[in-house]
Amino acid sequence: MRSTGRHLLAAACASALVLTGCAGSTQGSPVASGDSSTESTTVASGPREPFDPCTIPKSAVTASGLDVSTERPDFAGITTYPGWKNCTWDASGTKPWYYLSVMSSINSIDEYLRSPQNERQLPIKVGARDAVRYNADYQGNPPTGCDIVLAVGGNLIIFALDRIGLEDVLGDPCAEVQRHATELQSFLPD
Repeated sequence: MRSTGRHLLAAACASALVLTGCAGSTQGSPVASGDSSTESTTVASGPREPFDPCTIPKSAVTASGLDVSTERPDFAGITTYPGWKNCTWDASGTKPWYYLSVMSSINSIDEYLRSPQNERQLPIKVGARDAVRYNADYQGNPPTGCDIVLAVGGNLIIFALDRIGLEDVLGDPCAEVQRHATELQSFLPD
C-alpha cells in the first residue's frame, strides 16, 4: 500500500468511526410533536445502502482524466465500516502524481464536517450543488491533497484527491479535485 493510502485509511477510518458511532442512534425517522414533554416515536426504516461510486460510468471516469484500469473498489478498507463504499482511480498518464477516491456514506454531512481532522473548510459549488472543500490534517500545509464533501440523494459523498506516495505535487490539488467533482457530479444520485 502506498504511504498516502495509509493516511487516507487513517482519515477515512477516523471519520467512519465517528459517524458509525452515531449511526445507531439515527436509524429510523423521529416523529416530532409540538409538545416537548411528549415522547417521540421512531418509524422503522429498512437498512439503506450507500451509493456505489464504482457505478460511475467508465467512459465518464476516463473523460475526467482518470485511469479506469487502476480502479480499486475498496481502497484503504473503508467498506469494512458499515454504511460506506468507495472507488479509487489514479490520474491517467505515464507518471501520474495523484489518485482520486470517491467515497459514499449514509451518514450526515454535518456530523462528518465536525470532525477535527477536516481543516480549512470552504463552502463551494460543485455544479449547482452546495459543497464544502477542505483539507484533511495529514495533507500538510501547503496541502498535498484536497477533499470535497457534499450531500447527495441521502448520501454523504467525498471526493478525496491525494498524491501518490512521495510523488511531487505537479498541480493544485484543490483545482484538480474540483474539476473531477464537477465533471462526475452528474452521475451521482439526485
